[in-house]
Amino acid sequence: MASLVALIIFIAIVISQAVATTDDNILQIDDSNESQGKNMTELTMQQISLAIPYFSDNGEIRSMINNTTADNTLALSALRCCQELLPLAMDNLNKSLSTDVANDGLMSLICSAGTNLETCVEGFEDQPHAMFESVYNKLKYPIDLNRGTTKIMARADSKPDLLKKDSEYPDWVSDRDRNLLEEDSKISANVVVAKDGLGKYKTISDAVKGAPSYSKTRYVIYVKSGVYNENVNIGSDKWNLMMFGDGMDKTIVTGNKSHGSGFQTRETATFAVLGEGFMARDIKFVNTAGAKNEQAVALLSDSDRSVFYRCSMEGYQDTLCPDSNRQFYRECKIYGTIDFIFGNAAVVIQKSSIFVRKPIPGQDNAITASGKTDAQCRTGIVVQSSTVLAAEDLTGVKTFLGRPWKAYATQVFLQNNLNDLIEPRGWRPFNPNQPTPDTVFLAEYGNKGNSANTAGRVNWKGVRVSLSLAEAGGFTVASFIQGNEWLPATQVPFDFGL
Repeated sequence: MASLVALIIFIAIVISQAVATTDDNILQIDDSNESQGKNMTELTMQQISLAIPYFSDNGEIRSMINNTTADNTLALSALRCCQELLPLAMDNLNKSLSTDVANDGLMSLICSAGTNLETCVEGFEDQPHAMFESVYNKLKYPIDLNRGTTKIMARADSKPDLLKKDSEYPDWVSDRDRNLLEEDSKISANVVVAKDGLGKYKTISDAVKGAPSYSKTRYVIYVKSGVYNENVNIGSDKWNLMMFGDGMDKTIVTGNKSHGSGFQTRETATFAVLGEGFMARDIKFVNTAGAKNEQAVALLSDSDRSVFYRCSMEGYQDTLCPDSNRQFYRECKIYGTIDFIFGNAAVVIQKSSIFVRKPIPGQDNAITASGKTDAQCRTGIVVQSSTVLAAEDLTGVKTFLGRPWKAYATQVFLQNNLNDLIEPRGWRPFNPNQPTPDTVFLAEYGNKGNSANTAGRVNWKGVRVSLSLAEAGGFTVASFIQGNEWLPATQVPFDFGL
């Protein structure tokens, strides 16, 4: 009872210190009170804990789903997603309270928790209004609290300096380390997965289950060549897991779940990873649902400081979902049609090949779709030094750099070869019947190819046809995902700047 009284008193203090409420009902907190950030995070966690029983198999929303007269397949899928997302939000917030988390990492974790909560709500948008409203009201307060926290923490966030030079590695990386990063050295595996039975496991999922939880050291799974028809989910407790195969055309993970077959987008992922510090190399992730089955994810990552090196992601709509936290992709192949690189992570895709496929008749292609909803969060999709290509089946279809999914969508193309594929307008609206918000940030810098001519770009306020060197430097590996702090240890090559 004492703890409940303390909670009520604290809520009253928080509300009394809020100076205003915006049209979006986001708490505006006194900026001078930065110490309140930790307390706000703890309060957000308490509110999420109170909401979790509501989403249980015996909870109120499950009863509403059971009592609906409509097909409840997608609603049940949304419920399962929430049952994963709410504990993940708690985990992100709990880690943000650690004293050894740097400011940039702390902000990433808090923003990721907000993404988790909002994704839960979005899963019910296509359900009866009463059901959606019930879910929205249950999570609105913790979402508002979390946004209040990002406002506070943004004032204390020590942002890295913009790029000062064009260098592949920071000065403090030794010659020996540089050589290691550049070598294709043999990796020693803890366990082997092989379909022929010559490894410890026959399935990837079983190998993941056998991996240690909360490991502080790298645990390596070698997946031998073969086609693994399974949906793999790497939980938030599986830290520092690395998985490597025999090559993106030899080690293949495949599935066919889709929105069209009754799954919410998140649950369609052939391969989903939540645990921090995940690495994958020389593997292909495929969703074979096809263009006609709408959203169908091949790879989804919520893993902070995750790396995908020499991997392939193949699908149509919503192929690759860098959902939250900081992520890096290098020398990958990404295939898709509509919004096929989407999410709310801070992600840099570097020196990769992006293949645009043919959608169903009547549809256009959009490469990127950022789900950024909080102006304080440093999230967005950055494509750098990559090449946009036509897949073999692409004919007679308009292709755009992307469309802004959410109000603060951030999508940046740096130093890419765009060939002749991109429409002169560059960007298309997410909803043709609604104006694009002025708050989006859709930018280009140093691209080449005929499609890099920006003379015909749309004239939205949020479109930047030519960033300055300093502005572009803010979206490099060093500045945007603080890669100089954690990428060298992964032994994956990376371009430090422009």
